[in-house]
Amino acid sequence: MICRRALVVLGLVLAAGCGGGGSSPTPVTTPPTTTLAPAPSPTPSPVGSSSCPLGKGTADTSCYKASPTFLSQLDEAIELLVQQKPEIFNLQDQRGTGGYYVKDSEAYYEGVVKNLQATGVCAGFDFKYLNVKNTNEFSDQYDILTSSSHAWRGAASYQGSCYPANFPVDAQEVIAYIRVAFYGFKCAAGVIPPPRADGKLPMGCEGYVTATPKDKDGVDVDSRIHGDEVVWKLEVGRGIVDTHHHDGQPFNWTLVPLRLGTFQWCATIQGIQGCLNGEVIP
Repeated sequence: MICRRALVVLGLVLAAGCGGGGSSPTPVTTPPTTTLAPAPSPTPSPVGSSSCPLGKGTADTSCYKASPTFLSQLDEAIELLVQQKPEIFNLQDQRGTGGYYVKDSEAYYEGVVKNLQATGVCAGFDFKYLNVKNTNEFSDQYDILTSSSHAWRGAASYQGSCYPANFPVDAQEVIAYIRVAFYGFKCAAGVIPPPRADGKLPMGCEGYVTATPKDKDGVDVDSRIHGDEVVWKLEVGRGIVDTHHHDGQPFNWTLVPLRLGTFQWCATIQGIQGCLNGEVIP
């Protein structure tokens, strides 16, 4: 489905009937599910990645819990930010030692990154973790904001280390492949929709297709990394299927079967193409 996820990036992508003749079938055998995500709360932009003097990291990395290297520096950076910009916190609302409520998450991440960089390390936010390194051999990942928007302090904020360092990287490096697949069908009465993973489109159905950028572990890449630009193209199957933009979401499209045959419906995101190799069946 519509996808999202994360490493620190230097630059930021995302991606989607009515048949012409005759009346549209009204029975819906499998109601299409929407892939529109709920409206997110305001989130900060990635910061600090382009100013790292150590240069780029790599998406080809292994991350796991080891031992935190920058915990004391991180705690000092947060404490200093409280003194520098108390207005971005509610100092009367505290969860644990120094766990103040954060009123401005963007200013919070930006300030912590700047304070860390002032100590001589590289730091950046990847929409999920604060990443810190002083060498390209490894980097640490920290979660510094709780789900209740309080500053997360101490050892529990450490989420793992990546070998070699996982930041900063370009969006194209984060995306390993684009998954293009059916996510639902609208079928005439009596027509049973096939399993979505089969890539089959019965003549009595409309098929709903979505494109999802995936990382090397098969996890959805955060939409704020891959952006909202996608190029769709019917590489094979002209006259086999008709295509319509679906529900205003650039990553979702409707395929309408015209006659039996095979087709290849492709989406390109950040220069990486993925295709649905499908077939119209009776």
